[in-house]
Amino acid sequence: MFNSTIIRIFIIILFFFFGYNITFIIIRKRKNKHNGNSNNRNIKSTSRFGKLAKVGIIILNVFITLVCLNIFFYEKVFRKYIPQIQFGFLSEPLQIIGLILAFTGNVTLNISYRELGVYWEYPIDGKRKKQKLITTGIYSRIRHPIYLSFYLISIGFWLILFDVVLLILLLIGGIGLYLQALEEEKLLLAIFGDIYKTYQRSTGRFFAKVQHNESSSSQ
Repeated sequence: MFNSTIIRIFIIILFFFFGYNITFIIIRKRKNKHNGNSNNRNIKSTSRFGKLAKVGIIILNVFITLVCLNIFFYEKVFRKYIPQIQFGFLSEPLQIIGLILAFTGNVTLNISYRELGVYWEYPIDGKRKKQKLITTGIYSRIRHPIYLSFYLISIGFWLILFDVVLLILLLIGGIGLYLQALEEEKLLLAIFGDIYKTYQRSTGRFFAKVQHNESSSSQ
Protein backbone atom coordinates (compact mmCIF):
# COMPACT_ATOMS: atom_id res chain seq x y z
CA MET A 1 0.00 0.00 0.00
CA PHE A 2 1.32 3.47 -0.88
CA ASN A 3 2.30 5.72 1.99
CA SER A 4 0.04 8.54 3.14
CA THR A 5 1.91 11.25 1.21
CA ILE A 6 1.43 9.53 -2.15
CA ILE A 7 -2.22 8.78 -1.37
CA ARG A 8 -2.84 12.43 -0.50
CA ILE A 9 -1.17 13.52 -3.74
CA PHE A 10 -3.46 11.16 -5.67
CA ILE A 11 -6.53 12.64 -3.98
CA ILE A 12 -5.41 16.26 -4.44
CA ILE A 13 -4.82 15.75 -8.18
CA LEU A 14 -8.17 14.04 -8.64
CA PHE A 15 -10.01 16.66 -6.61
CA PHE A 16 -8.43 19.41 -8.68
CA PHE A 17 -9.97 17.92 -11.83
CA PHE A 18 -13.26 17.24 -10.06
CA GLY A 19 -13.46 20.80 -8.74
CA TYR A 20 -12.64 22.16 -12.19
CA ASN A 21 -15.51 20.19 -13.73
CA ILE A 22 -18.05 21.37 -11.16
CA THR A 23 -16.88 24.99 -11.40
CA PHE A 24 -16.93 24.85 -15.20
CA ILE A 25 -20.56 23.76 -15.48
CA ILE A 26 -21.80 26.19 -12.79
CA ILE A 27 -20.05 29.20 -14.38
CA ARG A 28 -21.17 28.19 -17.86
CA LYS A 29 -24.77 27.83 -16.77
CA ARG A 30 -24.83 31.13 -14.91
CA LYS A 31 -23.16 32.95 -17.79
CA ASN A 32 -25.71 31.55 -20.22
CA LYS A 33 -28.53 32.57 -17.89
CA HIS A 34 -27.24 36.13 -17.57
CA ASN A 35 -26.87 36.40 -21.33
CA GLY A 36 -30.49 35.41 -21.73
CA ASN A 37 -29.65 32.35 -23.80
CA SER A 38 -31.61 29.98 -21.58
CA ASN A 39 -35.36 30.40 -21.89
CA ASN A 40 -36.40 27.08 -20.44
CA ARG A 41 -39.39 26.83 -18.19
CA ASN A 42 -39.75 24.41 -15.33
CA ILE A 43 -41.14 21.02 -16.25
CA LYS A 44 -42.77 19.10 -13.46
CA SER A 45 -41.93 15.45 -13.09
CA THR A 46 -44.69 12.98 -13.73
CA SER A 47 -43.54 10.87 -10.79
CA ARG A 48 -42.38 11.80 -7.32
CA PHE A 49 -38.70 12.13 -6.73
CA GLY A 50 -37.75 8.81 -5.17
CA LYS A 51 -36.74 9.17 -1.55
CA LEU A 52 -34.11 6.46 -1.86
CA ALA A 53 -32.66 8.15 -4.94
CA LYS A 54 -32.46 11.44 -3.07
CA VAL A 55 -30.85 9.81 -0.04
CA GLY A 56 -28.39 8.04 -2.33
CA ILE A 57 -27.27 11.29 -3.94
CA ILE A 58 -26.87 12.92 -0.51
CA ILE A 59 -24.77 9.96 0.63
CA LEU A 60 -22.55 10.27 -2.45
CA ASN A 61 -22.00 13.91 -1.50
CA VAL A 62 -21.01 12.75 2.00
CA PHE A 63 -18.69 10.21 0.36
CA ILE A 64 -16.96 12.92 -1.69
CA THR A 65 -16.67 15.15 1.39
CA LEU A 66 -15.04 12.39 3.45
CA VAL A 67 -12.59 11.65 0.64
CA CYS A 68 -11.64 15.33 0.62
CA LEU A 69 -11.15 15.30 4.40
CA ASN A 70 -8.71 12.41 3.95
CA ILE A 71 -6.30 14.93 2.48
CA PHE A 72 -6.02 16.65 5.86
CA PHE A 73 -6.82 13.92 8.39
CA TYR A 74 -5.76 10.67 6.71
CA GLU A 75 -3.23 9.64 9.37
CA LYS A 76 -4.78 11.34 12.42
CA VAL A 77 -8.39 10.22 12.01
CA PHE A 78 -9.30 8.01 9.06
CA ARG A 79 -6.45 5.50 9.19
CA LYS A 80 -6.33 5.58 13.00
CA TYR A 81 -10.00 5.06 13.86
CA ILE A 82 -11.67 3.69 10.70
CA PRO A 83 -10.96 0.12 9.55
CA GLN A 84 -9.34 -0.43 6.17
CA ILE A 85 -9.64 -3.53 4.03
CA GLN A 86 -6.27 -5.17 3.50
CA PHE A 87 -5.38 -6.57 0.08
CA GLY A 88 -1.75 -7.41 0.77
CA PHE A 89 0.49 -7.37 -2.29
CA LEU A 90 -2.51 -6.36 -4.45
CA SER A 91 -2.96 -3.07 -2.60
CA GLU A 92 -0.71 -0.92 -4.76
CA PRO A 93 -1.94 -2.31 -8.13
CA LEU A 94 -5.53 -1.74 -6.97
CA GLN A 95 -4.69 1.81 -5.95
CA ILE A 96 -3.22 2.45 -9.40
CA ILE A 97 -6.43 1.05 -10.93
CA GLY A 98 -8.39 3.36 -8.63
CA LEU A 99 -6.38 6.35 -9.82
CA ILE A 100 -7.05 5.42 -13.46
CA LEU A 101 -10.77 4.92 -12.82
CA ALA A 102 -11.13 8.24 -11.00
CA PHE A 103 -9.19 10.07 -13.70
CA THR A 104 -11.30 8.43 -16.43
CA GLY A 105 -14.42 9.42 -14.50
CA ASN A 106 -13.28 13.04 -14.41
CA VAL A 107 -12.63 13.04 -18.16
CA THR A 108 -16.08 11.50 -18.76
CA LEU A 109 -17.64 14.10 -16.47
CA ASN A 110 -16.01 16.97 -18.35
CA ILE A 111 -17.07 15.62 -21.76
CA SER A 112 -20.62 15.08 -20.50
CA TYR A 113 -20.94 18.55 -18.99
CA ARG A 114 -19.67 20.17 -22.18
CA GLU A 115 -22.15 18.23 -24.30
CA LEU A 116 -25.09 18.83 -21.97
CA GLY A 117 -24.34 22.54 -21.50
CA VAL A 118 -27.21 24.65 -20.19
CA TYR A 119 -29.52 21.64 -20.06
CA TRP A 120 -27.74 20.25 -17.01
CA GLU A 121 -29.65 20.34 -13.72
CA TYR A 122 -28.58 19.13 -10.31
CA PRO A 123 -30.85 16.12 -9.63
CA ILE A 124 -31.24 16.55 -5.89
CA ASP A 125 -33.59 19.56 -6.23
CA GLY A 126 -36.13 17.48 -8.14
CA LYS A 127 -36.52 20.14 -10.82
CA ARG A 128 -36.10 19.78 -14.57
CA LYS A 129 -35.76 22.47 -17.19
CA LYS A 130 -34.91 20.28 -20.16
CA GLN A 131 -36.75 21.12 -23.33
CA LYS A 132 -34.23 19.50 -25.62
CA LEU A 133 -33.12 15.89 -25.69
CA ILE A 134 -29.35 15.80 -26.03
CA THR A 135 -28.36 12.85 -28.24
CA THR A 136 -25.03 14.02 -29.62
CA GLY A 137 -21.47 13.22 -28.63
CA ILE A 138 -21.21 10.88 -25.68
CA TYR A 139 -25.00 11.01 -25.31
CA SER A 140 -25.34 9.27 -28.66
CA ARG A 141 -24.03 6.12 -26.99
CA ILE A 142 -24.83 6.49 -23.28
CA ARG A 143 -27.92 7.97 -21.64
CA HIS A 144 -26.35 8.82 -18.27
CA PRO A 145 -22.62 9.48 -18.74
CA ILE A 146 -22.57 11.91 -15.79
CA TYR A 147 -23.85 9.19 -13.48
CA LEU A 148 -21.29 6.80 -14.96
CA SER A 149 -18.56 9.33 -14.23
CA PHE A 150 -19.62 9.53 -10.56
CA TYR A 151 -19.51 5.74 -10.32
CA LEU A 152 -15.99 5.70 -11.79
CA ILE A 153 -14.78 8.55 -9.58
CA SER A 154 -16.28 7.06 -6.40
CA ILE A 155 -15.01 3.53 -7.05
CA GLY A 156 -11.62 4.98 -7.93
CA PHE A 157 -11.41 6.97 -4.70
CA TRP A 158 -12.40 3.92 -2.67
CA LEU A 159 -9.73 1.78 -4.33
CA ILE A 160 -7.18 4.39 -3.32
CA LEU A 161 -8.31 4.46 0.33
CA PHE A 162 -9.84 0.99 1.07
CA ASP A 163 -11.92 2.63 3.79
CA VAL A 164 -14.75 0.44 5.20
CA VAL A 165 -17.02 3.42 5.93
CA LEU A 166 -16.50 4.76 2.41
CA LEU A 167 -17.35 1.32 1.01
CA ILE A 168 -20.70 1.33 2.84
CA LEU A 169 -21.46 4.86 1.60
CA LEU A 170 -20.43 3.87 -1.92
CA LEU A 171 -22.80 0.89 -1.99
CA ILE A 172 -25.78 2.86 -0.66
CA GLY A 173 -25.02 5.91 -2.81
CA GLY A 174 -24.52 3.75 -5.89
CA ILE A 175 -27.97 2.22 -5.47
CA GLY A 176 -29.47 5.68 -5.02
CA LEU A 177 -27.75 6.94 -8.15
CA TYR A 178 -29.14 4.02 -10.14
CA LEU A 179 -32.66 4.73 -8.85
CA GLN A 180 -32.20 8.38 -9.81
CA ALA A 181 -31.31 7.32 -13.36
CA LEU A 182 -34.54 5.31 -13.54
CA GLU A 183 -36.46 8.26 -12.11
CA GLU A 184 -35.01 10.59 -14.73
CA GLU A 185 -35.87 8.19 -17.54
CA LYS A 186 -39.51 8.13 -16.42
CA LEU A 187 -39.56 11.91 -16.58
CA LEU A 188 -37.97 12.04 -20.03
CA LEU A 189 -40.38 9.41 -21.32
CA ALA A 190 -43.26 11.56 -20.14
CA ILE A 191 -41.79 14.61 -21.89
CA PHE A 192 -40.46 13.17 -25.14
CA GLY A 193 -42.57 10.01 -25.56
CA ASP A 194 -41.71 7.84 -28.58
CA ILE A 195 -38.62 9.92 -29.37
CA TYR A 196 -37.11 8.92 -26.03
CA LYS A 197 -38.20 5.28 -26.48
CA THR A 198 -36.27 5.18 -29.76
CA TYR A 199 -33.31 6.80 -28.05
CA GLN A 200 -33.42 4.19 -25.28
CA ARG A 201 -33.31 1.34 -27.79
CA SER A 202 -30.17 2.71 -29.43
CA THR A 203 -28.22 3.56 -26.27
CA GLY A 204 -27.11 1.98 -23.00
CA ARG A 205 -27.94 3.38 -19.60
CA PHE A 206 -24.34 3.61 -18.38
CA PHE A 207 -22.37 1.75 -21.04
CA ALA A 208 -22.63 1.83 -24.81
CA LYS A 209 -24.63 -1.02 -26.29
CA VAL A 210 -22.80 -3.67 -28.25
CA GLN A 211 -23.76 -3.34 -31.88
CA HIS A 212 -25.77 -6.30 -33.21
CA ASN A 213 -26.56 -7.37 -36.73
CA GLU A 214 -29.96 -6.34 -38.03
CA SER A 215 -31.07 -9.96 -37.81
CA SER A 216 -30.18 -10.13 -34.14
CA SER A 217 -32.90 -9.48 -31.62
CA SER A 218 -32.48 -6.43 -29.43
CA GLN A 219 -31.97 -6.93 -25.71
